[in-house]
Amino acid sequence: MPTIANAVPIGTLLTSSATPIIVPRVQRPYSWETGEAKELWDDIISFHVRYPGKTINSREYFMGALVGQADEERNVVEILDGQQRLATLTILLSVLRDKLAPEDPEAARTIQIGNIVKFVQLGSTPEYLLTLNKVDRVFFRQEVQEFPRDGQADTRVASHVLIRKVKEFFDRKFDECLDEEASSSIELAYRLHSIIVNNLKVVFIHSSNWDDVSDVFERLNDRGKGLSTLNLLRNHVLSMTPDHQLDDVEDFWEQVYGLSQTSSKVDAFLRHVWITHRGDVKKQSLFKEIKAVMATPSTKDDLKDPYKFSKNLASDAELYKAVLGGTHSDPSCTRWLKAIQTLQATSLLPAALSCVDEWGTAHDQAALLRSLVTTFVRFSVITGGDSSTLESVAYKVAYQVRGGATLEDAQNLLRPLLRSDEQVMEDFTELSIPNAKSGYQRHLLTELENYFSASDALKGEGPEKSAGDSSVLWIEHIYPQHPHAGWETWIGREDMINRLGNLTLVHKKLNATASNKPFSAKQDIYQESGLHLNLYLSRLDDWSPRSLDERQRHLAKAALSAWPRF
Repeated sequence: MPTIANAVPIGTLLTSSATPIIVPRVQRPYSWETGEAKELWDDIISFHVRYPGKTINSREYFMGALVGQADEERNVVEILDGQQRLATLTILLSVLRDKLAPEDPEAARTIQIGNIVKFVQLGSTPEYLLTLNKVDRVFFRQEVQEFPRDGQADTRVASHVLIRKVKEFFDRKFDECLDEEASSSIELAYRLHSIIVNNLKVVFIHSSNWDDVSDVFERLNDRGKGLSTLNLLRNHVLSMTPDHQLDDVEDFWEQVYGLSQTSSKVDAFLRHVWITHRGDVKKQSLFKEIKAVMATPSTKDDLKDPYKFSKNLASDAELYKAVLGGTHSDPSCTRWLKAIQTLQATSLLPAALSCVDEWGTAHDQAALLRSLVTTFVRFSVITGGDSSTLESVAYKVAYQVRGGATLEDAQNLLRPLLRSDEQVMEDFTELSIPNAKSGYQRHLLTELENYFSASDALKGEGPEKSAGDSSVLWIEHIYPQHPHAGWETWIGREDMINRLGNLTLVHKKLNATASNKPFSAKQDIYQESGLHLNLYLSRLDDWSPRSLDERQRHLAKAALSAWPRF
């Protein structure tokens, strides 16, 4: 079959008599966000306003080119370029269908049978005019194509979230347009449906020859969103996979996409996993490097074979999800994994993944996780070390642990970053952390509370209780950020408000009670909190810049034990 290019209305492609269109395995999941959907909606509405009434009948709105390969044996067309537009228009048609259903059910059924599914005999399985790839197929049918819908489909991956958001966006914009035009829901739905199927046109380029359509696809200017690293890699791996393994490999990749509802987090996962296998690599060159490594004959099979690579990646995705969520069977590991998240210390994640995956004993895992957190706090948070230096060392730890390094080996890499106790003490006494770094504030205060609690328990002065065991704790500014009556105006207070000595933890309810009250009124609240951090405050006569300095020196001494050298 020669390559054919025809200018056709969308209604010619999405009509009950058309050849069904499917998205092949190698194509990416749905990726349009509300920004792209808004552009499409605005274009359609502008077209609608520009040509009122019947003046629109002979007008056309060109939407670019679609590229497809005709599969004559299966009587389908595999879409290579244009799936995002077709899927988004199908979502919009489903919204119009749902808007019509209460007042004009027959019109709703016409959209369903005419533009979403092919007409079939009663009792037959519906045949959809557009079928997305395996990642999105079931969700898209449940969320968009089925009518009536049987409940709300489960959103498990980023592309599913985008599909739902775009549908909600179109639903909202339809109602806004209805209010602005003061027309009936039926009239507006009829009008927009007619524009979509009759006036929106594309050049549909198709052939049964794969080389021909691939060449066209590569030469066309892509108007949609560029492929992410993960999508590029998935396409590459599927293209290398033998036919008898394709279903299994697709299942593995579906697990990877299920890691998160945000595509950026999934792409970060891929880079972090690769760092554990090959060392540091920049985001922009990640796909090129992985592709080159997979093509190298000497590369070991678990990185070269598409089946093994995909299976291991799916397994890593499950483990990475646990690392991100702080989920571990050992309480100490859980504590330090959660600390990494509180600090938003993403540079530590590859090393955390490596040790949890490679080392069989929770003792060694917990020891390295604590060493990583301690290094981050002493080097980055307290003494303000260069983040790229820490990242480089942490990535080296991740790579070497994956390669067989011991706990001692990993700690030896980290030790040069620990700073001296003298420098940590000196810098901590003046440490100020802005509210934008509230994760730093929270971690420091929580670990100091844990340290004081454990120390008092050893002295027999009270039960040991981790701050993490309490209900939600809020960060409290002792000298308020917006002081009212009862507080003196401190000179240079802007520089003191976020000093560590001016911060503490209280429960949410007590925080609301404390608010901007004078220090004397806050002391009873601090006493009630039951936290060891606040017992110190409850014994003071007043709160002044001098009191702040003394408390911060007290906390600085404790910091050397809360984050000790190893």
